[in-house]
Parts: sequence; C-alpha cells; structure tokens
Amino acid sequence: MNSRKFIATLVYSGLVLLLALGICSPRGVAGQLVSGVYKVIETTDLGTQMRVTMFIRLMNAGGDRIFVNQARLRGLLRSGRGEDKPAGVILEPHGSAEFTQDFIIQKQDYELWSKGARPRIGLRMQVAGGQETTMTLELMRLPGSR
Repeated sequence: MNSRKFIATLVYSGLVLLLALGICSPRGVAGQLVSGVYKVIETTDLGTQMRVTMFIRLMNAGGDRIFVNQARLRGLLRSGRGEDKPAGVILEPHGSAEFTQDFIIQKQDYELWSKGARPRIGLRMQVAGGQETTMTLELMRLPGSR
C-alpha cells in the first residue's frame, strides 16, 4: 500500500470514528445533554445500609426546559432508595439547579465510591410540553468535597 492510500485510509477511518462518537454521545431526553456533580453532606450507618444526604447540582446543556420529577440513587450492586417526595427541580436551558436529598444505599456501594466508583442517579423527568421519561447519569464529585 502506498503512502497516499494509507493516509487516505487513516483520514477516512478518523472521520468515521468522529461520526460514530457524535451519534453515540450520551444524550438525555429530546437530545438534551444533562450532567451532574455531588457532595456528600452527611452519612448515617444503618448496619448493611447507609443513609446518605447528598447535595446535587444538575446541569442542562440543551435548549429546552427540563422538569425533574424524581431522583433515585442507583447502586452499583443494587438500586438505592430515594425519599418518596418529588424532586421538583427545574433545569432551565443552558442552566443548572441544585437540591439536597437523602438516599438509602447498600454500604458496599458507598464503600466503592471511596475507591473511585461514581454514584449513578436515575432521574424521572419531562421536557416542557413533552412526555415523561427516565435517564440514568453518573455524578462527578464536586471539586473540593470529601
């Protein structure tokens, strides 16, 4: 294979890869890109489980208002339980919103966080004027938090 064909093949492969990454990027509802950070405020040892009070900031990189109706922490081993009260968070276009919520999770899941695992949160949400849907996202630790 001559060098021109090799370079053309590399360029073509790179374009296909970029296209594939763009198509498979993590999207939320209606093409929204939602991300979040967290900080653990308080923990209570419940034996095999932990009650974790978390400060959560969600960011909406999309152009539509999103209503977050419920937030549940999803464990790596088993799903956690959130409070039954609705989250009531509104994410404005290209904006963010903060809330604090208690979750009960398995102690093993909480211990995995200290080893680098990231908590996953399941969100039940609705885009303004649209149907309700769910999505799960991994939260990043808020810089400077424990």
